[in-house]
Amino acid sequence: MNIDTMIHPVKNFTEIDDSDVATFLRDRAFKPEQLRLEFKSAFPMKANGYDLQEICRHIVGLSNEQGGLLVYGVSESIVDTEVLFPEYVVGLTQYPGAEGLSLWAAQRVRPPLVSLAVRSFVVEGRKVAILRVPDEANKPYCYYDPGSGGVWYFRRTASGTAELAPDQIRDLYMTSLIKQVTRLHAGELAGNDGDDKAKERRRRISVHQKLIKPKLDNIKDFGFLGVYSIPERPVEIPYDSLLETLQKYRLAFPSPFPEEITYAPDPDYFQDCVSFGYFPRSVSLDIKSTFRITLYTDGLVALDSEANAIREGGKALHPFWLSYELQRQLQLTRALLESRGTERIRFILEMENIEEFSLGVSRGAARSLSDLTLWSYSGAHRPVEKDVNLADIFRWDGPDRNTVVPAVKDTMAEVYHIFGSRKITHRLWDEKGYLLYVRGVEGTR
Repeated sequence: MNIDTMIHPVKNFTEIDDSDVATFLRDRAFKPEQLRLEFKSAFPMKANGYDLQEICRHIVGLSNEQGGLLVYGVSESIVDTEVLFPEYVVGLTQYPGAEGLSLWAAQRVRPPLVSLAVRSFVVEGRKVAILRVPDEANKPYCYYDPGSGGVWYFRRTASGTAELAPDQIRDLYMTSLIKQVTRLHAGELAGNDGDDKAKERRRRISVHQKLIKPKLDNIKDFGFLGVYSIPERPVEIPYDSLLETLQKYRLAFPSPFPEEITYAPDPDYFQDCVSFGYFPRSVSLDIKSTFRITLYTDGLVALDSEANAIREGGKALHPFWLSYELQRQLQLTRALLESRGTERIRFILEMENIEEFSLGVSRGAARSLSDLTLWSYSGAHRPVEKDVNLADIFRWDGPDRNTVVPAVKDTMAEVYHIFGSRKITHRLWDEKGYLLYVRGVEGTR
């Protein structure tokens, strides 16, 4: 069974609301999937705060099986049919927030999880938090203590989450290795499908950049960002249908387009794509575009921009702006592709000519003193690439439009690594995951 359908038969995890969770907890129709469920009354604490190892223990345990849900704020007595709803919904008095949980997992679960998602709900007036732990391929997973360098392995069993002994760890590695070799062998028999896909993605992006880069004003001095959503399987969007869809989205409110494009002039039309440009006329009346969104009939959604597209703050990459652009890029991708049979995309962020750039905001754009921290580019880097399920992207027209998508969090964490920070240091979103870049200007963003 799909993890999402454990809560709702149709909605995915990003779309469920308080009433859906209340029904899930009230009906208790999850007995066949109980191995993939864990109920906890509260987040475990230690004398100096949250017990991070105990929290990550359950994430690792589910990761080493088939994934599942961790539900906090609900007593384990939910499995006792004599305890009536909502008595077992005890609610959370202390909640570290989605940002804290995601950050702890990113720092302490190895290898990193791609699609961990965290959401909070209110059931009968009580807060409940649910962690969606994905079933990913890079098993085995472990808990890593950055202080001591120690690692621990856990696995979800019928009786709970158990720490593995050395021989069990060896068996887990052997089992995982066999599965990976089997997948690799299958790829070789099919002509190294994984390598072929990577080469085709690289070729596809290269062809696109040859078209679009010359239309950007000055990527040598102001840096370059390329953000690309590539469908896992090719699609065919008739050109007229592409134009009709784009026109509908541009006239919609709110729009899945970022603010630069919402009020852009008429697009440029090419043989197999349409490209919208942003022209900061306040800088120069004859300036070429500094930012572009391009959509193709084969499903490629491309954002190409100067690293400082609005030309404010010198050679600085604005992390609040970037997180917003990544969010809208993914939402536009889902809007365009979800009716085309696409379920999964490759999400890629490229950066060039940023050697002299810093990550941070100007004094005038800072909301607090902590925003003034600047991180300098740390050296050579690779493109940031993520596999993203369309179902994990919050809809552009839904209530979570401005709640940060998990893939955006993961991508921004890698951007901070590229600029020499071990974690996201600016407060890009609040404790509920709401993007601060849009706060107060929701009517235009």
